[in-house]
Amino acid sequence: MAAHEASVTPGANNAEKPIGIRDVARMAGVSVASASLALNGQPGVSDLTRRRIAAAAEQLGYRANPQAQALRRGRTTAYGFVVRNLANPFFLDVMSGAEQVASESGATLLVLDSRYSVEREAEHLRNMAAQRFAGLAIAPVGAGKSIKLWQHLRPGAPVVALNAMVRGIKGVSLVVPDNAAAVELPMRRIAELGHGSAAFIAAPRTLMADADRLAHFRAQAERLGVRPHVVHTRLTMQDVRRATRILLSGPEPPTSIITNSDYTAHAIYKAVRDLGLRIGPVVSVIGHDDLPTSELLDPPLATIRIDRQEMGRQLMARLLAEPAAEDFVAPVQLIERASLQPPEIRPSYRVHLG
Repeated sequence: MAAHEASVTPGANNAEKPIGIRDVARMAGVSVASASLALNGQPGVSDLTRRRIAAAAEQLGYRANPQAQALRRGRTTAYGFVVRNLANPFFLDVMSGAEQVASESGATLLVLDSRYSVEREAEHLRNMAAQRFAGLAIAPVGAGKSIKLWQHLRPGAPVVALNAMVRGIKGVSLVVPDNAAAVELPMRRIAELGHGSAAFIAAPRTLMADADRLAHFRAQAERLGVRPHVVHTRLTMQDVRRATRILLSGPEPPTSIITNSDYTAHAIYKAVRDLGLRIGPVVSVIGHDDLPTSELLDPPLATIRIDRQEMGRQLMARLLAEPAAEDFVAPVQLIERASLQPPEIRPSYRVHLG
């Protein structure tokens, strides 16, 4: 039996009248089965009949329902996108780009937030698998355990990982920034400005998805002779603010801080001000993502610029690609603003000679 497919056309009295495939068949003088074959590009009808059916569909304003087509073929056009922190505007921009491609292809994209919970993330994936979602995009919590769960529950369904390494997991397309450059650029500039120390804000080890960034930071610190401080903290505003206060209140605090996002950089600004210090001269701060609000901060935030919507478009394109497309590595650029300055010598650091 053919799945019912319908579009909606306004009637003369402004009420909405559904137009279905039966209406097309009636106008063309053919069976519903013939209309379905013609409109779905299937063999079984003559070219003359196919053209008559197409003309009737156009005259009526009929448009095939992609969801009904998918059901008839035993597939769905629904895709899942699970992120680890929807409060971060980065993910909203990525989602916008992904939705653009999804809309153009007739697909539906459902976005869910794991809130940095492995348990919540796994629950989302089980629900999506139970509804036979066609594919999964995920900014995973940790090293990608949930991706293995998805592959077990939906073998063969595509999966794309955003901002994650997922080492040792086959069959996964990656959409990631150039993490090597995203760390090397600010570290090199920090050293050029005369900073002898730098802190790196990272997720707790069990929740970290992009451990390569931390590895790049350690390597650059050693190469440039910059004393490294690594701060593992949950990446909420409250937790980053608390961890930064502790860091800057300790002995020989760093004069610069590299964070994982512009979102968490806001928490660093608050922590610096809690302690009566100044962003820039006393503590330089470098973000990541270049959110629209970053240049409006006081002082404006130096950051790594990345095309977030393009990452979303590339993510959705890889979900739809058959066979799977190669990984996408987004280029990055260091944007210098007033939060990045040469270090000011603090009184406690002054050396009295003679």
